[in-house]
Amino acid sequence: MAKGPKPSYEVFVSQPGQNGGKPFYTKIGAAWNVASDGISIKLHALPVDGSIILFPAKAERPTVPIRGDLSS
Repeated sequence: MAKGPKPSYEVFVSQPGQNGGKPFYTKIGAAWNVASDGISIKLHALPVDGSIILFPAKAERPTVPIRGDLSS
């Protein structure tokens, strides 16, 4: 288990749903608030399209299916 502060955000990529349905989110990392209003991001994978989405770590997860979980 990693030591240190818990992430402030969870990092995801989004893929379109089938037949125009809701998108799927795949967790690819975590992010932390740092000094001077910055954000430090650690990725376990790179997004193909270069786009990432950050959700607050303590908030409810998105209401769409999520693939992968790196919280363990």
